[in-house]
Amino acid sequence: MGRIWALALIVTALASADAQARVPVGLADQHPAALRDERVTWLGITNVRVVAPWNAALEPSAELDEWLRTARDRGFDALVSFGGGDELPTEAEMRAAFTAFRARWPWVTAFGTWNEGNHASQPSADDPAGTARLYETLAAACPDCRILAVELLDSPNMLSWLRRFRAGLSSEPRLWGLHNYSDVTRGSTAMTEALLAAVGGSVWITETGGLVRQLGRWPYDEERARASVARALQLAEAHADRIERMFIYQWQAAAHEPWDSGLIRADFSPRPSFTELAAWLRPPDPPPLSVLPPPPTPARVPTTLQLVRRPWFARPGIVRARVYCPAAAPRRCVVRLRIRGRASDTARVRPGAHATLAVRLPARTRRAIRLRRTTRVTAEIRALRARFVVRCRP
Repeated sequence: MGRIWALALIVTALASADAQARVPVGLADQHPAALRDERVTWLGITNVRVVAPWNAALEPSAELDEWLRTARDRGFDALVSFGGGDELPTEAEMRAAFTAFRARWPWVTAFGTWNEGNHASQPSADDPAGTARLYETLAAACPDCRILAVELLDSPNMLSWLRRFRAGLSSEPRLWGLHNYSDVTRGSTAMTEALLAAVGGSVWITETGGLVRQLGRWPYDEERARASVARALQLAEAHADRIERMFIYQWQAAAHEPWDSGLIRADFSPRPSFTELAAWLRPPDPPPLSVLPPPPTPARVPTTLQLVRRPWFARPGIVRARVYCPAAAPRRCVVRLRIRGRASDTARVRPGAHATLAVRLPARTRRAIRLRRTTRVTAEIRALRARFVVRCRP
């Protein structure tokens, strides 16, 4: 009998150790309402992440302020990943903005230097060494903070960008970030394992999850999303000695958004990916009534033109922008994309529809780009009263 009890204790201890070894799962989502959903608490999630402009503390930031205060009030450990803008800030600018951020929201102690630093849409894409200097600026400004050196997307340029980033460092970081959407969507482990092999220290998977739909690339498929969440969890668990945290993106997407990896549908009901995550984090018993989907509540429905993708440079010599006219709009949305030099494109977009505007740059501008006399043009979207600097390549 004593041997049986000893064996039982060993099995219990191993099971307990296995449960404790699991990589903590957090939630990445931009909306404060997600943090208030009781199902997030029921899942046992304690870590949350948001992307913020690098200079957020120097400008009015009502939504970010609400998100950060909600995270604090509900006891979440918040990670803030910086990004945004058309150009990387200087070290002095980053230091001033970060100091202001720490003064305004002192309870935040985890930061990502730059979100998806190797993505072509980011100003960091062509300046890994400059991004490295920004990391060292943050690390020096707050030695007690947890600073992710950079958050990388698992795209083909990941390792080559990383080599240039590390060449700009004076010391090796201890914490890295990764978004491994490609791996988990396509059933691969290659890019995640490549990053783990390339760097030392710990890795946080700061975005991963199940892609339900991506406009123009991936059609709607909830089963694909469920399988991707399962793979993301298993992949992190297989490398629990190196992967310290992971964050599932996102809780709920709006119907008009081109990217949807929400665990919750627009009608607040849980998707299979939520069920998969719940089975991983919770025992297989049904959730209590308090965390069943709440009834939809009235919300402000957008009725004005929305920008889906900011203007970008598309060869040969064409600038494009993607917009959405909300279904609740009272009439067609009239939008004009104009490039300095008097080139423009105008569209009348029916409610509920997307449109891509395209402008061919004037010959003089195309020649200046070809000769590398300029690398940027200014684009204006009249309906939004907004101007954008577009990075151009010959």
